[in-house]
Amino acid sequence: MARNSAIGWAPEARQALQRVPALVRGLARRRVEQRVAEAGGDRVSLADFAQAEARFRAVMGGRSEKELASLMPAPNQPGAGMVVLEACRAGLSNCPNVLLDTEPWRAAVEDWLEQDNVSERLRARVDGDSVLFHHKLKIALSGCPNGCSRPQIADLALVGTTRPVFDQDACTACGLCAAACPDGAITLGETAAWDPDACQGCKACFQACPEEAISLGPAQARVLMGGKLGRHPRLAQPMAVVERPEQAVDIFRQAVDDYIDHAPPGERFAAWWARERGGI
Repeated sequence: MARNSAIGWAPEARQALQRVPALVRGLARRRVEQRVAEAGGDRVSLADFAQAEARFRAVMGGRSEKELASLMPAPNQPGAGMVVLEACRAGLSNCPNVLLDTEPWRAAVEDWLEQDNVSERLRARVDGDSVLFHHKLKIALSGCPNGCSRPQIADLALVGTTRPVFDQDACTACGLCAAACPDGAITLGETAAWDPDACQGCKACFQACPEEAISLGPAQARVLMGGKLGRHPRLAQPMAVVERPEQAVDIFRQAVDDYIDHAPPGERFAAWWARERGGI
């Protein structure tokens, strides 16, 4: 929408606008002016701007300016970023649920992306003058099954997981582990029975057990692929469980190379991945 030249700005509102990252300042200005005009006003007050800023911050969810840049259209030319890599911020927030330190995994993924020139190879597939967000490959890294980085809707994802180990001799069948399990993976008989197919590998049962009858195996990463939003959303599907970052990178590399070499122009990774696997 073109800027409405009939809308003025109060000096304090214009000053507040300068705090908005330069990358999206023009968009923010246009949206505020549009809302004021639709309400029948002709001047943006500080209160108008504060209301719009609060709404914008809620929508953007605390994203950095770099993350905002990944959402914006960009000219389709060499150097345009074609990969959005998001990792949970467990280290900054001291998250009590974290199982996997995502930083070594992030570093391994970034090394692969750079060494294999993945972004530029993906850009070469884009038909048109602009690179849009839906053209980009989305990768999410989550330190636990809670998925704060939204791995379920990413093209490629890693999710921290672990395997609980039950000491049947120490178990008193108190039921606290079953009550704490968010996945219904534990049932009670004479002792607790664990269903590995239902378990997503958090540590809720371990934390709930008063008898210390549950221990945790080593932290691993579940590899997910094929998630996306849009007109036909779908959840990413588990592909493997790996112990080391290089194992995950090998899986990602093979999938992305196959996609770049064989997918029809314009087809998104998740759509291609689902079609190749018969809609799994």
